[in-house]
Amino acid sequence: MQANMIDPWDAFWEVNIETVFTLVFVALMMILNRNFHYYLQVVTAFLVCENFIAIFGVPVMIWLTVTDDFLSYVTFGILFFWDICLVTYIIKQVLSINVPASLAVSCIYFICTYGGAYSLMFLI
Repeated sequence: MQANMIDPWDAFWEVNIETVFTLVFVALMMILNRNFHYYLQVVTAFLVCENFIAIFGVPVMIWLTVTDDFLSYVTFGILFFWDICLVTYIIKQVLSINVPASLAVSCIYFICTYGGAYSLMFLI
């Protein structure tokens, strides 16, 4: 999906940085919660959910860039909302916290991973 928007080489590095940030975020979250022994299961859940939604996102991104139709924006928004809901659910189950707190942590996750990778690529 990234390669559709930017240079393929930059997309490759940005996706790798996002993956590393995801691994670090989940590790930090689980170390602070003292349940690091579930790290592999949780990181797998994060990455599989993100990639599953990205599979649906690729045709929507192509549709968005080709037609610039309002319905493509709505569909992309629904996919993004679905992604936030899945990450919120995973965090809720892992940390055993309520939905508003897990929603706040998932928003921090998205800002740290995607925003952090974009900022780092912007600096480089």
